[in-house]
Amino acid sequence: MPEKKRTKGKRAGTSKKHKSQGLNKIGLKTSTTRQKGEQKIDLPVFLKEFDELLNAGNFLKPQEMLNSLRGLKKWQRLNLQSVIEFKKGNTSLSEDLMRQALREPDVKPSINRNLAGMLINQGRMREALPYAELAYKEDSKDLKAAQLFLNCLLDLGKADIVLQETEKLLESFPDDKVVLVSRASALRSTMNKEAASKELDVLIKKFPEEPVVHRIKADLLGDTSTREALPHYEKALEISINEKGKADPAIQWNMSLHLLRARELKRGWECWEQGFHPIVGTMGRNLPKRITSMPRADNGQEIDRNKWTIICAEQGIGDQILFMHSMNETIEELGKVLYITEKRLYPIIKRSFPNMEVGSQGVTYDWTRNALQKNGYIPLGSIPRRHRNSLDSYKNNRIPYLKANKNLFEKYRAKLLELAKGRPIIGISWKGGYWQIQRKTKELELRNWEPIFKRKALYVNLQYGDIKQEIQYLKDNRQDLIFFPELDFKVHIDDWVAIAGACDGIISVSTALVHFAGAIGQKVAVVMPGEQGPWHLGLTDTESMAYKNVKIFRPTQKESLPKLIERVSNLIT
Repeated sequence: MPEKKRTKGKRAGTSKKHKSQGLNKIGLKTSTTRQKGEQKIDLPVFLKEFDELLNAGNFLKPQEMLNSLRGLKKWQRLNLQSVIEFKKGNTSLSEDLMRQALREPDVKPSINRNLAGMLINQGRMREALPYAELAYKEDSKDLKAAQLFLNCLLDLGKADIVLQETEKLLESFPDDKVVLVSRASALRSTMNKEAASKELDVLIKKFPEEPVVHRIKADLLGDTSTREALPHYEKALEISINEKGKADPAIQWNMSLHLLRARELKRGWECWEQGFHPIVGTMGRNLPKRITSMPRADNGQEIDRNKWTIICAEQGIGDQILFMHSMNETIEELGKVLYITEKRLYPIIKRSFPNMEVGSQGVTYDWTRNALQKNGYIPLGSIPRRHRNSLDSYKNNRIPYLKANKNLFEKYRAKLLELAKGRPIIGISWKGGYWQIQRKTKELELRNWEPIFKRKALYVNLQYGDIKQEIQYLKDNRQDLIFFPELDFKVHIDDWVAIAGACDGIISVSTALVHFAGAIGQKVAVVMPGEQGPWHLGLTDTESMAYKNVKIFRPTQKESLPKLIERVSNLIT
């Protein structure tokens, strides 16, 4: 599951959203100006009235005021017009006007800042970064530009730069909440737990009613302990509700996997839905614009089984397989389903779910233009909340739902049996996860597998990715491991799954392999080097809630890692 969403640098933010438009930012001098007939206009008064009218929903009068205002430069007029359009809800037009203003030769840097703020409020952090950086570099004393710049950097995982910039900014703004919180968030993201914890404790005393500080404290604790993190998330939520009258989506999103890990599944899936909220940004659940421009089929209306519903894959391939746990029930419920997946997964998905149409990602380009009747789309990650809101709903449905390629399975099984000469055939995978915190909990160096290799078995490599160093280590230590060098397991999924199925059993850390092998019914021993792991493995579970033949091995309180590996090795008989 996408633990990565919690380990990259989540932007700090504050409980109050940055305004993407503000009349104190439009670049007009706050002195008086003259119109025809020498009539003086007090700009601060003008702008205050302009702003109040827009906030009250009166758009006609501000437009008349702008039209009558003389002496404005073109970029200034474009920017004020963009404010009107933004307030009217014409976000695209407002953005276009702002970009036009930026093309003017005498434009002020503040317009870069305004555009950055607009893009950030839409969750478009990557696009916003260069504009926020330009505004900040032009005027390092522009606090709002600095805050937007830090916001983007954190969201895009550039925590090291945040630490550099906040060190400079704190000289000028030692008490600014956003700068202080950004620094604490960056310390957490760079794995400097002790320093982050100290700074967060100070910030909690300094800003006791700031929910973001409590959220980042929860994020820090959640890197190693869901039990410790959840009370801090609850505190952050309580504060945000008291302050805003509703729960903060970023807090809900960050706590969603912890709720799922703690088996509060119904609430966990509700919070998981907040991953699409713009405030979450790139750290959330991302789907192509051509998908999200269609209506959601599950937004409350009744779904017509005679109309087509698109289900679009999201997250990594292991997560996709886990989300498909209730796909057969979903097909039965929705009727006409078109599932959009990536090319490498197409064969196994098509084979496993014959009652569902399967298409590659390109098919959606024509989807909105054809004449088929449609309900809309449902993200794959939103399927579990329809049928998997309790632990029993998983455990009562632990039947294989993926089908390996029969011909490939028979080919690899015959080859492995010939090589094994009566020995057990054990598939192994020793590292997984993308982000640093995940790797810390999901990866075991191959040297730790010595107790397993000492057993008399045929060992089959199921590890994907670059393993050149591990191959050399095995050669140097005269350990035998069967490789398939002609295959790239990240691409040749059908072969990978068939080889996994052809083994007698698998020993692996938590990685995508566990989902594929578990979903075809293979026996898997998952080695968990620490307490904390992917949400689907729970807090103390000894067996998978999703896959009947997947067992989980965690170290006991007094058990060292070598002892844990020794215990797992005893499974090989």
